[in-house]
Amino acid sequence: MPVETYCVIPDYKKTETEIRIEKQKAAVFAHLFYEDQLDFYQRYLKKIPEYIDVMIISSKDKILDAFEAERYKKIKKENRGRDISALLVAAGKQIFHYKYVCFIHDKKEKKAEQKEYIEFWKKNLWDNMLQSPEYLYNVLELFERDDRIGMLAPLPPHMGDQGVWLKGFWGGTFTHIKNLVYELGVKADVSRENPPFTYSTVFWARSEALKKLYRKDWQYTDFPDEPMRDLGEINHAIERILQYVVEDAGYEVRIALSSSFAASFIGQIQDELRDLWRRMEENFGIEDYDGIDRYTSRVKKILDFGKTHLDIYLYGAGKKGKQCLKICRLLNITPKGILVTRMEKSQDFIEGIPVFPISALPFSEETGVILSAGADYQREMEEVLRKIDFREYLLF
Repeated sequence: MPVETYCVIPDYKKTETEIRIEKQKAAVFAHLFYEDQLDFYQRYLKKIPEYIDVMIISSKDKILDAFEAERYKKIKKENRGRDISALLVAAGKQIFHYKYVCFIHDKKEKKAEQKEYIEFWKKNLWDNMLQSPEYLYNVLELFERDDRIGMLAPLPPHMGDQGVWLKGFWGGTFTHIKNLVYELGVKADVSRENPPFTYSTVFWARSEALKKLYRKDWQYTDFPDEPMRDLGEINHAIERILQYVVEDAGYEVRIALSSSFAASFIGQIQDELRDLWRRMEENFGIEDYDGIDRYTSRVKKILDFGKTHLDIYLYGAGKKGKQCLKICRLLNITPKGILVTRMEKSQDFIEGIPVFPISALPFSEETGVILSAGADYQREMEEVLRKIDFREYLLF
């Protein structure tokens, strides 16, 4: 995504431009299902200023009863279709009573190992939509100030190797989306190489930018019964089609980040990158961006060397030797042994590969040696090989 896609919006003070928010029609539609998480979401919903209407949508009376009637409007829905039917059926065309609408929903992990990831994703969704009264003012002010913007969506989910922020994810919906854009009359370039970045069915939007989404008279029966699959359903297609609907209406979609969330997310990304580079150095000897090119060159050289030498030995049992061994195994090359200049008694095997003194190197037309050590040691190794008149070697 280009840099201009991102909007970092202050959440601790109002922006300098003054607008008459009280005259704007704005509403938050919140779909809630998980009773044990109500406290988490109520903290956000209670921060919403009085000039913004709040609709609570749920299939559970206990959840609806948890909200005061004088402040919140309540909509009972069928327990089918989850957040998507809440948006398209329960909320339906009520959203067009407002100029600006926020749709948001709760989320819960299905497995214990998902908890950390889902907790972060929830915080991402709610922090970047409803962080504070000042943040909500600034979101609406941004819409008023920039008429190109049709939707503000939260950051796509990301934590470590889980998530779609960096690589995108169709979620088994590509064919669904192709059919859906045709059915709704949405003009969009839907290609596998360029997945959308609207996920989770959470957003702030101009209601008029969503009109084509409601061309179909949606019913609860349009959605699958529970238990619904995790991927590949019409629900997952609709959350991804939001970007295309808004762009077809002539508007742009931006990623909104509250300033406090952006600050913490940058810290998270820094930690992740630090850990990534550490692993790359430990496993493959890649220390910087130039090292990626050097690694690619090493892989090609080792691959070519392995094609002409069936009996491969690594000369060097240290850090570089272990990195070289990892690369060999990735290339389905199993070294016959690891050679050392001076044999140690306890050094019989390294990761299952036998260790030999260089003096025990067998000579044949198929023998090849990779000098898997740093540059200083490689010069000494070359001298040792010259003394035994061996020339079939490769510098790692």
